[in-house]
Amino acid sequence: MKHRIVVVGAGYAGACTAETLARRLSPVDTEITVVNAVPDFVQRLRLHRLAAGQEIEAPKLTDVFAGTGIRLRVARVTAVDPERRTVTVADADGGGELGYDTLLYALGSRGADHGVPGAAEHAFDVAARPSALRPRERLDGLARQGEGGRVLVVGDGLTGIETATEITVSASQQHLHRARRREPRPCAASPPPARLARLTETWRRHKPDTTAHRPMVTRPRS
Repeated sequence: MKHRIVVVGAGYAGACTAETLARRLSPVDTEITVVNAVPDFVQRLRLHRLAAGQEIEAPKLTDVFAGTGIRLRVARVTAVDPERRTVTVADADGGGELGYDTLLYALGSRGADHGVPGAAEHAFDVAARPSALRPRERLDGLARQGEGGRVLVVGDGLTGIETATEITVSASQQHLHRARRREPRPCAASPPPARLARLTETWRRHKPDTTAHRPMVTRPRS
């Protein structure tokens, strides 16, 4: 009988671990199943870009696991029974149970308001794709109305710094775009030197320093 490995969660930790196991273990002796609530791979480390108005790729998990022998179950985990070694899932077909010999629990984390009054009702987070789209819709609405506003980012960790940086860059680009539209000119004409200097200075004032940004690699916690 094959050794059944069930990986709950297909984020960076779950997907990368499942692929590593598939490479190192023989499919003759092992069976790997990944359970995830959505069919797409969410690039959580880039969700701050989504919140700021950029598009980020969301590859299908079937493509991510293609050729690995990994089984994908798109479903939501509702219970884990360690004594019976089963995982209960719910999906469009009604769900069921998955038996396992080894279970990897990699459902990740979510945004927390820590009980701060008003945070749950009025603040945004970028911990998941749906929640990252909420500030994006808010900022897009202000841009369409030509209104400005203040953005307060609470937290100065990597997520907070990168979110503030991306929003600042996006706002600067929108400001320059609106400045150009308000002063139409013949297509063949070049901007006057004084106006070009003003635009350049505006960009320099608002453009953050992104030279320190480097790709980040995460690994499952032991």
